[in-house]
Amino acid sequence: MKRLLFLSLVLGLAGMSRAQPGPATLVLRGGILVDVASAKEIRDSVIVIQGERIEQVGAVGSWTAPQGAQIVDVGGKWIIPGLIDSHAHAQSAEETPLALYLANGVTTIRNPGGNITVLRMTRERLARGELLGPRLFFSGPLLDGMPPVWPEGSLLVDTPQRARSAVNFLADQGVDFVKVYNNVKEPELKVIIETAKERGLPVAGHIPRSMTMTRAVELGMTRLEHIRVTGREMLSPEEAAKIDPLPLGTREPMLWQRFDLESEKMRALVERLAQSKVFLDPTLVIAEQTEVPNLEAERKDPNNQYLSPAAVEEAVKGAKNPLFDLPPDLQTIAAEAFRKQEQFVGMCNHAGVKILAGTDGPGIGSLLPGFGLHRELELLVASGLSPLEALRAATSTAAQALGKEDQLGTIAPGRLADMVVLDADPLEEVRNLQKIRLVVARGKAYAPEALLEQVRSQARQTP
Repeated sequence: MKRLLFLSLVLGLAGMSRAQPGPATLVLRGGILVDVASAKEIRDSVIVIQGERIEQVGAVGSWTAPQGAQIVDVGGKWIIPGLIDSHAHAQSAEETPLALYLANGVTTIRNPGGNITVLRMTRERLARGELLGPRLFFSGPLLDGMPPVWPEGSLLVDTPQRARSAVNFLADQGVDFVKVYNNVKEPELKVIIETAKERGLPVAGHIPRSMTMTRAVELGMTRLEHIRVTGREMLSPEEAAKIDPLPLGTREPMLWQRFDLESEKMRALVERLAQSKVFLDPTLVIAEQTEVPNLEAERKDPNNQYLSPAAVEEAVKGAKNPLFDLPPDLQTIAAEAFRKQEQFVGMCNHAGVKILAGTDGPGIGSLLPGFGLHRELELLVASGLSPLEALRAATSTAAQALGKEDQLGTIAPGRLADMVVLDADPLEEVRNLQKIRLVVARGKAYAPEALLEQVRSQARQTP
């Protein structure tokens, strides 16, 4: 989908246009702390934040306020770790209103594909406080073989030698992981995985169309983007040869119409994923848009109040991509295919596969920054995850996939101070994650309504 273009927005607490220097110590007092690891809710908690890190976590009765601390009473509210969107193609403030992520409690994003220079500059600007937005982890340009249609911004790895040099280049540029795409062949994938391991980087991406998901995992792929089960995994060679090369909008409904979720092959695949301890990032929200499309509803979505009308129309034009076109005679089949994909996610979760919450946004409507992750969490619960399991997919499990579980994803002393204060219990109902009272990012507190109003106001002023 063509990405939206927006003006840069730098927002702060209580409607300020820039975050103001805060006190050295911030204290959240009296809230109900949600421990995502143990599933316990700790009442009357105290969280002491010093700079960008959590210094103490305890109970109200055992705590004395540090001199000069800013104390925020959050009695009767729930506190969760900051949310992580594990598949977000936002890369700059010029293209995306990054403050919308924070307004929705998303304090970290993982970008699987983009301009390496732009991504590095954006990450540095965010770290310096020149931009207000989420923490940014990225892969840089994706690695692909010789395709029929060239993906914009990718690196061609059509020999093992080029595969090795590409991975080393990306590692030298400071990427957090490596992403492979549809047309990588097995010899190149082997070298990519081998070189990435040498450089301490995980390999994520699409399952290349030339191989099965099982084979890609055997070779060492550990982060699987989208639900890309190839025909050659489940069907006869003859059927697979006819369907696997088709454009996505035609291919996925035809494949999933034929897949039997109760078959031995499907059960064996799910078990293999669980045993291999891979992370699966199903991005159901983008699958919903492509397999159960309603572009007119997305155009009229209330979320678009945070965009200029011109930006919405430009995105609508960009969404009409032949790759994603769904033939009219496959619409019913596509809707059924989407439900089967949800069931597949539920099967994986039940078997112990580590599920991530990602969006493949930003876009318009349900894919707007931050809003898309909340829709993804709803779809994960509809797939069979509990609200707690969905929350883990966007916090502790997502931090593990980043290799940052000692920094992000939980609220504990020494962790980075990213968290969200909610008006309702997120373990009771996943939609309660949208009832945000306060967001703490990099140790500073922000009022979500102030952030939203600033973005809305900017959208009104944009031609």
